[in-house]
Amino acid sequence: MKSFIDSIREKLRGGAARQEGRPSCNGLVLSGGGARAAYQAGVLRFIADEFPEAEFPVLTGVSAGSINAAGIASDEGSFNAATSKLVHCWSSIRSEDVFVAPSSASLLWRAVTGGPDEAAGEIVPRHGIVDTSPLREYLCRILNAPDGNLEGIEENLVRQRLRALALITTNYATGQTVSWIQGASTHGWERPNRVGVKVDITVDHIMASTSLPFLFPAIPLGPAWYGDGGIRLAEPLSPAIHLGADRIIAIGTRYDRSRREADVPATHGYPPAAQIFGILLNAVFLDRLDQDASILARYNELLDRMPRKDWGSMRKIKLLLMRPSQDLGRISGEYQAELSGILKLIARGLGSKDTKSPDWLSMILFEPAYTERLIDIGYTDARNRRDDFERFFGEAEA
Repeated sequence: MKSFIDSIREKLRGGAARQEGRPSCNGLVLSGGGARAAYQAGVLRFIADEFPEAEFPVLTGVSAGSINAAGIASDEGSFNAATSKLVHCWSSIRSEDVFVAPSSASLLWRAVTGGPDEAAGEIVPRHGIVDTSPLREYLCRILNAPDGNLEGIEENLVRQRLRALALITTNYATGQTVSWIQGASTHGWERPNRVGVKVDITVDHIMASTSLPFLFPAIPLGPAWYGDGGIRLAEPLSPAIHLGADRIIAIGTRYDRSRREADVPATHGYPPAAQIFGILLNAVFLDRLDQDASILARYNELLDRMPRKDWGSMRKIKLLLMRPSQDLGRISGEYQAELSGILKLIARGLGSKDTKSPDWLSMILFEPAYTERLIDIGYTDARNRRDDFERFFGEAEA
């Protein structure tokens, strides 16, 4: 069993630890949350507006955050241009751009069990509730990758605008968290349950990272099948640290409730399935970033108490964590009428209207009315923390 000090060293050393005298490196960590990732686009838009010279050589994304990370990493224009495209993408996206849902309960059953109904002429996925082939087509279009290859990433690496991009997935056969990396070395990353693999990242890697379990089908990458990277990602800040970032902006999509808010029940009586499902999704995909940020703060405090000569290859990590000022799950309940077909039936069956915060709904509500609101919230939240961003970028220049 690792000692506490060993855990600290592993956390802060990383595979690409900064050498003495080397300039600091900004990293951007984008968490998951399905349609909630529109919130990140709003925050990034503010940064581009107010800090146009901002650079993020290290980018990491998990789940829907991988769409935003790959979008920035592959865009050969300015950071401003890249964020403008992301805002346009999220403000115009619709459910039909992401998935095709079965049109009946019988087809839903066949989709889950793998029995396509060819006679009915329906598009039925074999391994998930919905068919996500529209999402692949959409990503190829908005990322200017007709063949699925993100050629802009290599161009930005050559121009040294980018140091590394990492997209995180879960290997369903082994249960390992696999970070697919293009750019910086992955030396020293190997762990029993965490692996870094160097590749040329493609749209298929984004598809795998965004593949919500059961809802979206797993994606084959080589001989194995992969799904959402948030399933077992206990330390979401680690990939960026391993790739050399020592100043990180992390944008989560989970609302940080006050104690008073947390004590108010979201339901009365026996909890509906939507409430239980939402808690499960939050625990699996959204809670880890807050926990990892708290641990990192303690590590930094411990280093402050140690003589500098004893740090060795460890280093302090500057973190600016952005979280929504409003409950994005609760807001999604206002747009439940936007659902159609079998998903509307599922929402009713789960009792989404019986909970004040249908978090699961917020992850699949790819509709402009909802995503535009999240973009606005993200922009406003970032604007309200302008002083924090000024300190972050100001210290980098000092």
